[in-house]
Amino acid sequence: MPQLDTLTFFSQFFWLCFFFLGFYLTLVKYFLPRMSKILKIRSLRMNSNTGTGGFFSEIQKENADLQKTRDQSLSTALKESRTFFNQSFITTNTWLSNVLQEINKNQFLEMNKNYITSISNLSTSQSLILNNLKVVLAPSAYKISQIVGSTKTNDKEASFKEKFFTGNLVENLTK
Repeated sequence: MPQLDTLTFFSQFFWLCFFFLGFYLTLVKYFLPRMSKILKIRSLRMNSNTGTGGFFSEIQKENADLQKTRDQSLSTALKESRTFFNQSFITTNTWLSNVLQEINKNQFLEMNKNYITSISNLSTSQSLILNNLKVVLAPSAYKISQIVGSTKTNDKEASFKEKFFTGNLVENLTK
């Protein structure tokens, strides 16, 4: 390996030290003093409050004015966006309630009518079936199965009902 070669080790070390020492002296003698002067002048100008004559004081005033206008514009933008969202929310709610009312008036009205008629048809058909069962079954059977409620009826009324439902049963069976 050439890095560990003892014959060239001294020359490599010498040139390494020579270039790093030269670079260090150049930095210390030329660049660092210039940079320190520039930083000192900047800090003096920034810290000096000499009234209207300072350039940096004008920049500071302008920055303060810009911050004030930025804050004002942000606050007005936030207020306007809040009012816009509130107005859009209110208009959306009114539109939604109007649409729901129209749907309830037009579409659901017909659906509700159909639903009520279907329920009434089902209840009448079930009551007809129960009453037909009363007619077909013997009186002792439907009293035992509790098709007839606990309400007591007259014999004339019962015979009229039986004749009526018997006629309906006959009509239904002949269809």
